[in-house]
Amino acid sequence: MSHLHIPDGVLPPLVWIVGAVLALLVLLASGRSTRGQGPREIAYRSALGGIMLAVMAIPVPITAFDYCMTLAGPVGVLLGAAGAYQACFVVTVILALMGQGGFSVIGLNALVLGAGAAIARPIYLAIAARTRPATAMAAATAVSQLFSSALWLAILAVSVKLAPGAAHEHEVAHALAWVRGGVVAAVVLPLLLLAVGVEAMLGFGLARFLDRVRPDLLPGRTSADVPEEASA
Repeated sequence: MSHLHIPDGVLPPLVWIVGAVLALLVLLASGRSTRGQGPREIAYRSALGGIMLAVMAIPVPITAFDYCMTLAGPVGVLLGAAGAYQACFVVTVILALMGQGGFSVIGLNALVLGAGAAIARPIYLAIAARTRPATAMAAATAVSQLFSSALWLAILAVSVKLAPGAAHEHEVAHALAWVRGGVVAAVVLPLLLLAVGVEAMLGFGLARFLDRVRPDLLPGRTSADVPEEASA
């Protein structure tokens, strides 16, 4: 839900043009905030972006829907808002070149994914102060994905209000069916929550692994936090 494959010509120009402009402005701002980072940081960001791309390139079928795992939450936790947004932007461009969505929705997809990634680290830090990193990562991942999904639903609702014909497009119709209630929502909503739960578990496993071998990659942790049995 946080990355929709909407073809060009479906969403009203006002929506996707504003999205494209905002996406570019945020990209410029994120570039300024990460200026001065060395090759190691850039390589790390690129590696996480590559993993994100590989995961998103394989849609998971949920009945008549395709759900994309994104890893936006874990990437947001590990890179922070600026670095994660840059990764999200590049990934959405490549996915558009692969035919997963039109070029007009690159900006909107980047903004929605980036927004979910941006809130992940603050949520992680707030929860990690009280519990284990793996649990905090799982919670941040789930909230990130649900937040991105809610943003896309809001964008689609505005788009349909401006251009009612957009409601007949396959992806838009299926997405909005989730909030209209009825049998479709009753069947698909639990499956959506299940998919979000699976992604949260991926985040849990990733954080647990990093906490054992490279805790310094997790915000608020250092290499001195490696358990003795893991470093032996």
